[in-house]
Amino acid sequence: MFSLPYATATPFGITPSTDQLIVVNLAAILVATTFNAPQKAIKWGGVIIAVVTTTCAIWCGH
Repeated sequence: MFSLPYATATPFGITPSTDQLIVVNLAAILVATTFNAPQKAIKWGGVIIAVVTTTCAIWCGH
C-alpha cells in the first residue's frame, strides 16, 4: 500500500504529517507578527501568504 502526500482521513479525523504541522505553525506565526502592521500591504500580504501556504501544504502535498 502507498501513502498519500497529504493529510489522510482516519476514523478520528485527519492525521497531518509533521511537515504540514510545521507549515501551519509558521503560517500562524506569520499572521501573528504581521497582522498589527500599520501598512495594509504587510498586514494583508502576511494573511494571504499564510492562507496560500497552509492550503498548499495540506492539499498539494508539498
